[in-house]
Amino acid sequence: MAGVSRGTVDRALNNRNGVNPDVAQQIRKLAAETGYKTNRAALGLAARKRPLKIGAIFPVEGNKFFDDVIAGVRAAEEALADNGVTVSLKTMKGFSAEGQLHLIDELCSEGIQALVIAAINEKEIAQKVNELVELGIPVIASNTDIEKTSRLCYIGTDYQKSGEIAAGLMGLVADKRQWKTVILTGSIHVLGHNQRIAGFNDAVRLNHPNIKIMDIFETLDDVDKAYADTFDILEKYRDLDAIYMTAGGIGGACRALTETGNVGKIKLFTHDCTSETKPFLESGIISATICQDPFQQGYMPVMLLFDYFLDKKTPAADLIHTKIDILIRESVIDNR
Repeated sequence: MAGVSRGTVDRALNNRNGVNPDVAQQIRKLAAETGYKTNRAALGLAARKRPLKIGAIFPVEGNKFFDDVIAGVRAAEEALADNGVTVSLKTMKGFSAEGQLHLIDELCSEGIQALVIAAINEKEIAQKVNELVELGIPVIASNTDIEKTSRLCYIGTDYQKSGEIAAGLMGLVADKRQWKTVILTGSIHVLGHNQRIAGFNDAVRLNHPNIKIMDIFETLDDVDKAYADTFDILEKYRDLDAIYMTAGGIGGACRALTETGNVGKIKLFTHDCTSETKPFLESGIISATICQDPFQQGYMPVMLLFDYFLDKKTPAADLIHTKIDILIRESVIDNR
C-alpha cells in the first residue's frame, strides 16, 4: 500500500531512523486508517530472542519504605521472566547526585536498555536522563519525579495532594485551636518532598490559618539525624503541638518523643507504613500516616517498559498516580 519495503514499514512504525519523514508519516497514516495492529503474540516470541535488561536505582539503604517498591520490581521481573526480562538493581543511601550518576554509569556499562529511577532532582541528573533518552534508553521516574527531562512517564504518589491531606488531618485534630508545628522533610533535593511541603503550606494557608509552621528541618531519611533533630526541636519549641514528617527517619522522631515524655502531647503526622513504623502507629505515637502504594511503584514501571519495547506502546499518561490511603491506629490493630 505504501509502495515501500517491509523493512521501511518496520522502521517507520517503530520510530527508528533511516526513513524519510514524509514517507514515515504516510506509513503511519495508512496504519491508522486501516486499523493495523501489531501481533503481540509474535512480538512476544521475538522478545525472547532479544532479552530486555532494565536497570533500577532506589535509595533503599536505611529506608524501609523501599522494601515494598523492590518487592514490586521483583514481582514484575518474575512475571516477565519467560519473555527474557531481567532487572539489575542498584541501591544507595541518601541523596548524593554524584553517587547516583555513578550508579547510572555502572548500569550503562552492564548494557541496560531501559532505566527505572527514583531520581534526585538536580541539573546533572536531569542532563544524564536526557542523554540516556537520546541514546534510545527510555527512563521511567518512580516514586519521585524529575523536572526538565524527556523521561517516559512518572509513576508514584501525588505529592502535592498528599501534603494537602496531611494539613487537612492536622486541621481536624487541631479543631480551630491555635497550633504550632514543625516540618521534618527528607531532602530539598527530592522533588516529591518539596511538593509535599508545598501542598501542606497551601492547605494551611487556605483552610487552616490556625496552624503556624515554625521551622523546617532536613532528616535526609536518616533515623539518627531525625532523632537528633527532634531533640533540638523539642528544646527550641517548648509549646509545640505537632510535627509533620514528609519522608523517612520516622523511627528516630518517635524515639525522641518517647524519651522526652511527649508521646500524646505532641501529635505526629507521617507518610507510609513500614515494618519499622507500624509499631509506632499501633502504640499511638504516630497520630496518622498517609500511604502511597509502594508495591505498584516498583511493579508498574517494569511492566510498562516491557510493553514499550514490545510494540512501542507508550504509557497512558505522563503522570500515573498510585492510590493514597490514610491509616490511623484503628486501621492496623484488632480490638476484638
